[in-house]
Amino acid sequence: MAVLIIGGYGWYQLQLRAVGPGKPTIFIVKPGQSAPAVASDLATAKLIRSRNAFITYLNFHHLRGEIKAGSYALSPSDSSPHIANVITVSSSLGQVVIPEGYTIRQIETAVASHGISTASFEAALAEPHTQAGLSSKPTNASLEGYLFPDSYEVVPGVTTASQLVNTMLDTFTAKVRTTYDADFAAEGLTRHQGLTLASIVEKEVSRPEDRPIVAQVFLKRLKLGMPLGSDVTVDYGAAQLGTTFSTTLNSPYNTYLHTGLPIGPICNPGLSALDAVAHPAATDYLYFVAGSDGVTHFAATYAEHQANVAKYLK
Repeated sequence: MAVLIIGGYGWYQLQLRAVGPGKPTIFIVKPGQSAPAVASDLATAKLIRSRNAFITYLNFHHLRGEIKAGSYALSPSDSSPHIANVITVSSSLGQVVIPEGYTIRQIETAVASHGISTASFEAALAEPHTQAGLSSKPTNASLEGYLFPDSYEVVPGVTTASQLVNTMLDTFTAKVRTTYDADFAAEGLTRHQGLTLASIVEKEVSRPEDRPIVAQVFLKRLKLGMPLGSDVTVDYGAAQLGTTFSTTLNSPYNTYLHTGLPIGPICNPGLSALDAVAHPAATDYLYFVAGSDGVTHFAATYAEHQANVAKYLK
C-alpha cells in the first residue's frame, strides 16, 4: 500500500510540471465557468499535463472557488501551480494583471488582449526612458526585469502602449530604487545585478521560504567564482535563440559556461524575490535541487548534493 501511495504522489508531482517549451497564448476563463470546465479547457489547449492533477491541486490548496473570469497570457512552459496562481488573481475589466515572473514576451501577450498591439508595445519599449530606476541599467540592455509585476489600468482605445510602459517603469522606480539599493550594495551588487539575480531566484523556486536560501547559494557561488549553473537562465537564452535547453548553449545567459551573472534579468521579478536577494539567508549551502517530492533540498558539499539528487530526483 505504501508503495502505491508513493507512486501515486510521484505521478501527481510529475503531472504538475510544465508541458514543455511553447509560446504564450491568451486563455479565457468565462464568467461562471466551473473549475473542472476550466481544467478541461486548459488540457485541451495543451497548457497543462493532466486535468485531474490540476483539479486535485486546486482542491488541496483551496483554490477551486477562487478562479476569476478574465483573459490570461499562459504558456506550455508554465507549471500547473503557476497557472493556478495566475487564474486565481482577479483580472477585472479595464485592468491587466502582470504576475510576478512574467517575461516581456508574456507581458506583450497579456496586454494584447486589452487592445495594445505587440508592435506598439515593442515600439514603446524602444523609446527613450528617463526613470531614475533605470540609472544602473546598461545602455544596450533591454527593459526585461524593469516592468514591475502589478495590476495596471488599461482602457482599450484610450491607454497607449507608451503610457503603460512608462507607468510600469515608474512603479518599478517607486518600489525598488530606494528600497533595495543599499542592501544590494551590501552584497556587492548594483541595482541591475541585484535585479538580475532576483529574476533568477524568481524562476528557480516558488516557495517564499526557499528564496532567501537560494539567493544565498547564488551569492556564495558568485563570491567564490563558481558558475551559477542555473537551468532557468539557459531556458531563457534558449527561448531567445528559438532553440531548446542545452548546457552547451552558446548564449550569454548560459550560466554553466559563463561565470558571474548573465547580462541581464530573465524575467520581471516580484518583491519576494527582490527581498530574498536583499536579505539572503545565513547558511553554508552551495547546492540545491528541486526534488520530485516538490521540496527544494539544499547541500553544503557536492557529495551531499549528489546524494540529494539520487534520493529526491526520481
